[in-house]
Amino acid sequence: MAHKTDNWKDALLKVREGLKESNVPVEKTEDELISEEIDGLLNDFEETPVEITEVSDKEIGAMKKLSKDMQAVLKGYQKIMGMGDKELKDRKYNDNYEAILDARNKVLTLIGTLTTKQQLESVDVETEEEVDVEKLSEKNMLGRLAKSMSLNEENKQKLFDYFESGELEQ
Repeated sequence: MAHKTDNWKDALLKVREGLKESNVPVEKTEDELISEEIDGLLNDFEETPVEITEVSDKEIGAMKKLSKDMQAVLKGYQKIMGMGDKELKDRKYNDNYEAILDARNKVLTLIGTLTTKQQLESVDVETEEEVDVEKLSEKNMLGRLAKSMSLNEENKQKLFDYFESGELEQ
């Protein structure tokens, strides 16, 4: 039976080769047609890359509102921790509390990043030094953290110094 299959395949190849030589078009399979159509569409997409790099005040405003909401969630959780038999104060729930803190901090970091990026976009003068956006964002976040903790100028400076050097001076 394998012999018949081989003969069949050989015969098909001979017919196709004969059609190619006589310039008679060979019908394409449905898969080939679909594949060509997809390739054509993909080529159209590759030619028109769109990159949006601006940060709008609307985005930053929405993130600030979200930050306030996250702070309200944190305060609500802290209030609930003091209710009833104080089960939530048990150490086994620390991961939940840390997750809320992390979410709040991520939102604050994102606000700082967006604000910094917007400030950098508004500067028309190009400098030869490359500005480290991440470091600026972290400083911005530290400023917000210091403000939320109501730190005085001395303690605020200690926080920034610790961030810069990684060492805490007593």
